[in-house]
Amino acid sequence: MLVAERVNQFITELKSKPVCDGCIVDGLKLTAQAHAAQITAAFGTTSDFKRERGECSLCKNERTVIRSSM
Repeated sequence: MLVAERVNQFITELKSKPVCDGCIVDGLKLTAQAHAAQITAAFGTTSDFKRERGECSLCKNERTVIRSSM
């Protein structure tokens, strides 16, 4: 499975709860936060996801987060 597919699945399984790139990296055991940020930035341009400033549902920090719109 491609990294983008794993990120998509991770975000979608949170059922519209916001998650930051750092928690995606930790949750999927990725090596580069920049890779996750690049993927989530692209997802944020689609109607399936919303990317904004907010509180991450996992780490509770105020950051740029992404959530599924579905």
